[in-house]
Amino acid sequence: MNDFSESELLHSNNPFALALLAGQYHAQTRTDVEMRYIYKIKLTELIRKKYPLDKGDTGINLLKFVDTILYLPEDLREKYIQEVFQIFVKEGIDLTKAEKTKEVITFGELLERWKEEGREEGQLIEKQNIARKMAMEGMKFETIISFTGLSEGEVKRLMQENQP
Repeated sequence: MNDFSESELLHSNNPFALALLAGQYHAQTRTDVEMRYIYKIKLTELIRKKYPLDKGDTGINLLKFVDTILYLPEDLREKYIQEVFQIFVKEGIDLTKAEKTKEVITFGELLERWKEEGREEGQLIEKQNIARKMAMEGMKFETIISFTGLSEGEVKRLMQENQP
């Protein structure tokens, strides 16, 4: 793992280089959690710049790996999450769902949770669109609920929206 210099790994275009660097940083900070925190922030910023989170899973997977390798005690982990959130907000990356997450969890888990919430929101929108189409076709109220899994109140609201 020490066959490559920090400089070589920092300037490499291979995502695995940052994973190797995380391993090197881990070995260097076995007894210095403050330095590990600094290295973790450094790697997080590098990953964000090289592998934007909205351009595929490479960045998220690297962040999760770094988060696991450079594990921080609870107080520093919370500080890390808050600092990274602020960095991303300054850059205009939409992480508004972070406000919903108050538990202390690793950043990788937090990213996965945001991703899952986005999927669930997309599924809800699709169900609502299907319910609207079914209502426009004159299907029965109970059938729409049965096929979409939406609540009675939600289907009533959607049906009222579609009335002239």
